[in-house]
Amino acid sequence: MSVLSSVFAGIGFRTRTPSFTPGQEVTAFVSGVQDGDAVLRIGDSRLAVSGVDDPSALVDERVLVRVEAFDESSHSGSATLVDVIEGRGL
Repeated sequence: MSVLSSVFAGIGFRTRTPSFTPGQEVTAFVSGVQDGDAVLRIGDSRLAVSGVDDPSALVDERVLVRVEAFDESSHSGSATLVDVIEGRGL
């Protein structure tokens, strides 16, 4: 292994548009509400969390969600709330 290779070993680059697979669990902050759903923005990707009684109560909360569907062409998908990690809760 060259010196340069050893310096950069283990370094990766993040993408602005991460993709997700159904069933994957993701932790992120709720950034707002759109069309009655809580919205998580992770980079330029967006997950809508539906089925929450009061989505505005989750704004600025750190939550754990399970991805239900994700469209890589639009970088958007849907998710189900699993747990509120930090904050006031529901």
